[in-house]
Amino acid sequence: MSEGGEGEGRRWLYHLVVRQPLPEGRYAPESLAREGFVHCSYADAVAESARLYFAAGADVVAWRIDPARLDVPVEVAATPSGAMPHVRGSVAREAIVAVCERGEWRDLADWG
Repeated sequence: MSEGGEGEGRRWLYHLVVRQPLPEGRYAPESLAREGFVHCSYADAVAESARLYFAAGADVVAWRIDPARLDVPVEVAATPSGAMPHVRGSVAREAIVAVCERGEWRDLADWG
């Protein structure tokens, strides 16, 4: 399932959103202006992040981000939930390589 982001020490990043069209250009959520980064998760934390931060039944999808296609830094923060990647700038549309539906999240850990 690799699209250029796996291997060579890289891991896919996942950003949870209420279903919406992919951005035309760059994606800059409110958290970027408020906190200075775009919240992401690694595959093994996507389902738990959704449970913690979105209402039950919300139409949430995970955008798979290829870190090799980012032109901004990624900082991995130690949190009570484990290591969480923070993208320190807006995300170029080209870096969002897939939209993962809720039913696929259990299998994300197999993807990296």
